[in-house]
Amino acid sequence: MLLAFINSADKLHSIAAELFRRVMLSKLQASVASSALLELELLMRTRRYPEAEIREVLRAFKAIPNLGEEALSSDVMVLASELRERYHLTFFDSLHAATAILSDKQIISTDEAYGRLTPEGLIWLRPEELLR
Repeated sequence: MLLAFINSADKLHSIAAELFRRVMLSKLQASVASSALLELELLMRTRRYPEAEIREVLRAFKAIPNLGEEALSSDVMVLASELRERYHLTFFDSLHAATAILSDKQIISTDEAYGRLTPEGLIWLRPEELLR
């Protein structure tokens, strides 16, 4: 959702924009995982965004009213490793899932991989369903 939000050409941009609008208006409570911001930065770097633009995007997310941030910790990293081993998740998917499990057990994503983590107590919230 982060990349879709900053890229107006993304097919999910309007959904992401509406989600963040609701967060700003306190109609939706949400936090972003530090690992998601790290993934966003790496994606921007591989797409050769200038450093100044990367900083601007990161600062813009930090400035979104009512948007919390969940820190990357060693507990998150250990659980992420266990999730990768059990569920064959990608590196970043495992970090995002572990962060969610250790915070409020909910994750907003279009990635179907999170649907496999219900045994871990993870609740996968699809963005389009939240907007209904």
